[in-house]
Amino acid sequence: MATVYELKKTNKNRNKKKKHRLLKVTASVVMLAVISVTAAVLITNGGKINAEGFTHLFSGTINITQAAEFSFDGGTGSVFADMDGGLAVCSGGGIQVYDVSARRMFIEAFEMTCPAVCSNGSVSAAYDLGGKLLKVFDLYGVTKSISAEGKIISASINKSSWLALCSQGSGGVKGRVTVYDANGETRYYWDSAEGYILSAAVSADNKSLAVLTLTEKGSRIVFFSLSSPDEKGSCTLTGALVLEIRYLSDGRVLAVSKDALRVVKPDGSADVIKNYTDKYLVCYTIGSENFTALALNDYLVGDQGSIVTVDRGGKVLGTLQTSRKILSISSSGDNAAVLYNDGLVIYDRTLKEIARFNNTVGAEQTIMRSDGKALLISPHSAAVCNTKSSA
Repeated sequence: MATVYELKKTNKNRNKKKKHRLLKVTASVVMLAVISVTAAVLITNGGKINAEGFTHLFSGTINITQAAEFSFDGGTGSVFADMDGGLAVCSGGGIQVYDVSARRMFIEAFEMTCPAVCSNGSVSAAYDLGGKLLKVFDLYGVTKSISAEGKIISASINKSSWLALCSQGSGGVKGRVTVYDANGETRYYWDSAEGYILSAAVSADNKSLAVLTLTEKGSRIVFFSLSSPDEKGSCTLTGALVLEIRYLSDGRVLAVSKDALRVVKPDGSADVIKNYTDKYLVCYTIGSENFTALALNDYLVGDQGSIVTVDRGGKVLGTLQTSRKILSISSSGDNAAVLYNDGLVIYDRTLKEIARFNNTVGAEQTIMRSDGKALLISPHSAAVCNTKSSA
């Protein structure tokens, strides 16, 4: 028979075990909660754990509503990029990024005298023209900083976030192109001895590079395979000044010049798909894979002219006569946004009007988004123009 002392001792041990089990259960619940919250932050904050991520999570950002307007600290010389329906603002003081609900995601101090930005819609790169530093960022923050050996001339980024960075050369080298992969690792570089490098682009499959140079004869486009240091082909356009190049999905390169729109093949052969030598190119957009929009004036002075859309085969999709001053033009998908001095109009690829917005006082630029909406940008704000609520 157990004594009273033994019974008390047994009960005391049982109580201790219960307390230990309770502590273990509580610790497990707390640990599970921490893991769950951390996982939620990782999912909703682009794979990053920081204070902003926890703030965004607990402030209810999972159910995001699209904003009608963005407000920011900008100013003259600011440049902009669409960021997954949000907005990146790059100014002399640095980088500001806002999500689709106009919530400021982060600020990065970055002194730039002449800000520039390139973007693929989700990842962007900001740099100072003539500086040596470039910063790559997404919606949640700066992911990498890259220092160039020479002064930066231009940069471009493809859909896979591969970057082509063009910088000035020294000595007998007239420029260098360096290709970085999505992780910021150097994958290729080329030094130009024949022409001054203006810009470059990496193909959609990350296997080829096209470089635009300026020589004494005119513009020259050089093609490379990223697996070989040798030129794959080149095309010299005698007397032509090419302003911009873009890789097409089929491996050809679209080249916009002051006198014509051309498609250049990797073997160096080129075809003119739209000739406008008798017009004056005011502005253009090659943001859409499906078509190019050109604003052409009839005379050197004045605003009388036309807007023309052309597909990749050279077929004219639409022509619109206008005498309105064009401030900015942008395209994405099947739509184009044109900012005139007295309003903003969104067109389809055939230049059929989809929506019109008359209240554009102070606006200086427009960006056509992939969702069919356009941004109307002024130095300190950007309004979202929805085709379903034009006014």
